[in-house]
Order: sequence, then C-alpha cells, then structure tokens
Amino acid sequence: MSVWKAAGMAGVVVGGAAWGDVGAASLSYAGSGASVASAIAAATPEDAKPELPTTEGFSDFWNGWKRNVELGFNGAEGNSDNFSIRGGIGAKREAKDMVTAAGLNYKYAQQDDEKSQSRGEAFAKSDYVFDESKWGFFWQAKLEYDEFQAWDWRASIFLGPSYMFIKDERTLLRGRAGVGGSYEFGGEGDEEFHPEAMLGVDWEHKLTERQKLFLTVEWYPSLDEWPDYRAYAKGGWEILVDPEANMFLKLGFEDRYDISPGDGRKKNDFEYFGMISWVF
Repeated sequence: MSVWKAAGMAGVVVGGAAWGDVGAASLSYAGSGASVASAIAAATPEDAKPELPTTEGFSDFWNGWKRNVELGFNGAEGNSDNFSIRGGIGAKREAKDMVTAAGLNYKYAQQDDEKSQSRGEAFAKSDYVFDESKWGFFWQAKLEYDEFQAWDWRASIFLGPSYMFIKDERTLLRGRAGVGGSYEFGGEGDEEFHPEAMLGVDWEHKLTERQKLFLTVEWYPSLDEWPDYRAYAKGGWEILVDPEANMFLKLGFEDRYDISPGDGRKKNDFEYFGMISWVF
C-alpha cells in the first residue's frame, strides 16, 4: 500500500519533501542561495551583516533577487538504452516582510528509444510575514504539463494563513493551510474547476555552513469529491561544493500521489535525483 494512501485513510499526512529530482535535474526555489548567505554571515561581524530589503513600493519588489540554474542527466547503453534529463531556472527574493519564489522546470526521459517521461512545471509563490508575529499569509500558483497523465495541463492556485513554528540560525519549520482548487484540461481532463483544501509543511535544517537538509509536504483533499485527494512531497540534501562559483550539489527525491489518477494509470509517481545548481 502506498504511504500516501495510508496517510489519506488515516486523515493525516506524514512525509516529506522542498527544493529541487530519476536521472535528472529539477528546478527548486533557488533556496540554495540561503546557504551562501549563511556562509557570508558567519564570516561577517554581527553589526556588519547586510539587512534584508523591504517591500515598501512596487519598485522595491524588483531588488534583491537571487537567480539559479539547475541541470542533471543520466543514461545507459548496452542491453538496455535509457536517457533522462532535467533542468530548470528559478529566482527567489527574501525581504523583511515577504519571501517570493518563481521558476520553470522540465523533465524528459526515454527508454529503448521510447519516450517515458515528458513533464514541465511553472510556479510562483509568496509568503508574507506579519510584524512581530509568527503568523503570515501565503499564496501559490502552479501550471503543470504531463504527457503521461489523464490530463495534459493542470492549473492550480491556493491561499491562506501560515505559521512559523521554528526559525533560528539552523532550523526553519513552517506550516501552511489554505483553500483554492485545480483545473485540468487537454487529454482526458474534464475542464472543470475542482475546489480543494491544502495543508503544507516546509522544513529546513542547516547541518554545517555548507550543508542543508530540506523537506516540503503538501496534501490536497478534495472539497467536492471527498474522500479523493492528492499529495506532493519533495526533499533532499544540498551541499555547497564551490563557494567562489556558488555551485551546489543536490541529492533528493520527489513524490506525487493521486488517489484517482484515471484509468490505466498508477497512483504514485516517485523520483530520486542528483543535480548541479548555480546561484547568481
């Protein structure tokens, strides 16, 4: 039985995953920039640390962005021929009052000269921070493309409150709860908007100045076709391998589960990945 199915039956989601994907490289949120910032901060006197920007006007929003490019691939020839590649671009901005991220990624794989994966994703999200409070507000939007689902395209959007359980020099733990929905079209998509709730957890822990663990879990119970639900998890290990070039190695996994995937399709898609990322 899938771990997601067991979690859905119990009404609880336990699991994990965050930034970053078999034989491929994925786009994550440019979270790797945080590792560089931490390394700089450790070598800088406390009173000389650069302050995070604020977002007092529209023009301020375009300052302080960190961008990233990620790429990974693998292949084999002989008794079996396979090839896969995964790449993406992204950007992230951390300010005193909000954290914003956006990106694009695409994954392609073939086995014995037959296409076995073709999936792309575009996303954007913001977490707003209330002054002197652990409470915040978030929104997130995503557009997915997948040739091996019942639908070709799925658009989704969610918004709601967030709560920062832990935030210190080494650890971040944030919970999110929102409402929204998804719209599937193309292929066998029903072209109807389906309202959904969303419960999410984001976790990061810095092992050293050069190493970080990350994890994000999201659960989407249906509000019009209960007990249907879908879930997403992503996590891994990020290592700064070249501070001068801002180059990172990422190892991790990504898991997508849909209790009603459509006729002839599996409920669970699990991938593990290794990739190289550059932050600038």
